[in-house]
Amino acid sequence: MFFFNKIIPVIVSMSLCLGFIACDDNDENDDSVNTSIVVNPAKVFTGGLPKSVSGMSISQNKDGLVTSITTDEGEKAVFEYFPGTRAEASINSARITVTDEDGDITELNLQLNSDGYVEFCNSIDHAGTPDANEFTWKMKYDADSHLIEMRRSEGGGEITNITYKDGDVIKTSTRYTTDSDINGDGVIDSNDEWKYQATIDYVTTGVTVPIKNKGCLMMFDELLDVDMDEMIYAYYGGMLGKATKHLPLAGHYTYDSSGNTTEQNFSWTLNDNGYPTELLIGSEEENERYTFAW
Repeated sequence: MFFFNKIIPVIVSMSLCLGFIACDDNDENDDSVNTSIVVNPAKVFTGGLPKSVSGMSISQNKDGLVTSITTDEGEKAVFEYFPGTRAEASINSARITVTDEDGDITELNLQLNSDGYVEFCNSIDHAGTPDANEFTWKMKYDADSHLIEMRRSEGGGEITNITYKDGDVIKTSTRYTTDSDINGDGVIDSNDEWKYQATIDYVTTGVTVPIKNKGCLMMFDELLDVDMDEMIYAYYGGMLGKATKHLPLAGHYTYDSSGNTTEQNFSWTLNDNGYPTELLIGSEEENERYTFAW
């Protein structure tokens, strides 16, 4: 009986260690150890992560997790992941620390859902300085792991809704509220809102068959008119849901109550495997150019 009582704690201890994917004394210093983290960029980027996206160079460790993203303007985002064995995991699942070209730091403290996607973020602007300012992000996803709602507390509050049809974003709308008298009627109320929206096309008169989004790109800011700021790094880390089924070909943007719409065309160049290598936004006379490498 004495021997039985002694062996039970040993078995329990072994079981606890096996319950985690990694149980290694050196994992504190090894960023490539695959722990109980649910982040998996391969679920989002089914054909593999791009090496670079419009000036952003993406680095991964041997387990496929993104470790850093560096822009051609000198901004750098560093990724940290907190396994369930560490105290940090009780507060945050991951962290992205963004240092811009002037040395200013934004800290994104991420809480992830069971699919590894951001559901809450406490963001700290000007982190480590007397001007540090905190605000939050809240995300919702549909049953197909698409981001459908984003709420930001910054500036009084901003709500973005993303509407999908057959796996493609067909509409985005953003409502921005503030504590200012936006409309100038002398009263601060629900009428003091700034609203804008976009509708997206996947076929045009020149391209009648939708182009498959093999690279799983989501150009939130540039094409969908969704204001991501530093949160865009979370998408390329595989933590912001799945991409559209096809590549957008045109956008129609409304920014004020007048109903006036700005039109943009999107022209893609694909390599032999069907992955984008270049995107032109605008018209034949004037284009913004983005490049991609695989």
